Amino acid sequence: MRQIKQLIRLHREDYPIKTIARHFSISKNTVKSYLKKLTDLNLSLERMLELEDPVLERML
Repeated sequence: MRQIKQLIRLHREDYPIKTIARHFSISKNTVKSYLKKLTDLNLSLERMLELEDPVLERML
């Protein structure tokens, strides 16, 4: 789950999807999928980062 939080931080700092994908060695589509799921939660990025890892994991 730490990777999800790192992904959120990079996205919040306006890193391009391609850069985020390379950073985690995952596909751009996987990054897009995570971002879509995070968007669907209707929580601010800051609030997501405040959540405990198990809570965020259950939400996804």
